[in-house]
Amino acid sequence: MTPDSAAAFSATGLVTVTPTTTPGVFALTTTRKIGAITVGALTVRVEPKTPISRVIWMMGYVRDPAWWSQHTALADTDTDLVSALAEAFAVAAEHATARGLISGYREVEDSGPVLRGRLRAGDQITRRFGLALPIEIRYDEYDEDVGENQLLLAATLTLLNSAVVPPRLQTRLARLRRTLADVTPPTPGAEPSPARTRLNDRYHWAMQLAELITAHRSVEHRIGNVVVRGFVLDMWKVFEDFLMTTAAAAIARHGGTGMRPGSCPTRYLDHGRIVTIEPDLTWYDSDDQPVTVIDAKYKTVAAGKAGPNADMYQLTAYCTALGLREGHLIYAKGDAEVRAVDIIGADITIYRHALDLALPPVDLLTSIDELIDGIVGRLDTVTN
Repeated sequence: MTPDSAAAFSATGLVTVTPTTTPGVFALTTTRKIGAITVGALTVRVEPKTPISRVIWMMGYVRDPAWWSQHTALADTDTDLVSALAEAFAVAAEHATARGLISGYREVEDSGPVLRGRLRAGDQITRRFGLALPIEIRYDEYDEDVGENQLLLAATLTLLNSAVVPPRLQTRLARLRRTLADVTPPTPGAEPSPARTRLNDRYHWAMQLAELITAHRSVEHRIGNVVVRGFVLDMWKVFEDFLMTTAAAAIARHGGTGMRPGSCPTRYLDHGRIVTIEPDLTWYDSDDQPVTVIDAKYKTVAAGKAGPNADMYQLTAYCTALGLREGHLIYAKGDAEVRAVDIIGADITIYRHALDLALPPVDLLTSIDELIDGIVGRLDTVTN
């Protein structure tokens, strides 16, 4: 690679780029991100150790647990993120539009020579200074330019613009783009999120995938004279959001509340209230008192090990600041046996757990429920 290309790859965060002793040759090392990036003629792909179908399912579950808990299969088992996501979306969108695009009423504001619908009197005065023509009007139009189709179009364009979709899928997406030719592309970042109804039932699967694609928008920027295009996900964020969503739901079933940073009172480590603490999830009881904290770690913990020292220090600080007797570290992979670490000089125990993200979705959800059940049992024992 050229130095500019190396700098461009490094800036995406997908990989770390280190020069070697050979000019023009660089060593690439993976980070906690997955996806694919294209710079010039070179494409770098990073695949997760977790099955890609599970990654996409976890992403969807965070957005709509009720829907995704009933839909656990994808159309493709490709190990490449972009290919799997594009394949699943193409299949779902083709199925949704096979009988034609759905139509609906949408409100249109326009100006014209004749009155149609309702007069926008305020705009007529401020824009036309009271002149009779043209008339500022508002009316309902029945056509295919509705939110459902706009969302599908936004996802289609996102994938086509990523430059890392395989040619076989580019052809299918281009065909879908032509099907949606009369639909207005929404503003990036402001895509519609239509309600799921009986009338758009055949669009539901495609809409769910489209929202995933647009929410995790592709990389497309310029670094110097180098254009970078691709699709990148933070695996730690996918894991953390999924775990906190499922754990909070399990906690609620036990009468408690699991709160993320920003949704609960700010807590401090010091008396001067300078150093804040932000556990991934703070568990509050029915009296709004914290009872324990949970932190997600997208790491593998070795068999027989309690976890990295830094993680233990972090949880000890959380428990100290909150006056808690226990905290919980949950890793993405490792020894399933729960390990307890009793902290010297403090009445604090840190429990280490590990999940198996390769489990089928139903079993994965069950394992998290059982983990929370175990914490509840321990808390009840201590309280009693």
